[in-house]
Amino acid sequence: MPFELKITRTVDLRCSNCGKVITGEPIVVKTCCVNKPWVFCSRECYKQFVAKWTRNQDAGKGGGTLRKVVF
Repeated sequence: MPFELKITRTVDLRCSNCGKVITGEPIVVKTCCVNKPWVFCSRECYKQFVAKWTRNQDAGKGGGTLRKVVF
């Protein structure tokens, strides 16, 4: 699962999801699968990314649906 990082920004950044130039405070996260931070312009872009990322993680296990935990 991705986790959020705190960084200081010295250059203009582009959103990893939509490609917009980020003018405000970016949301920076790192996943276990990619060894570089992902940068997002808004919480909405981050939510879209998490939805796609979760679907891709489960893609080989039943068509991209979230697994239900059975106890």
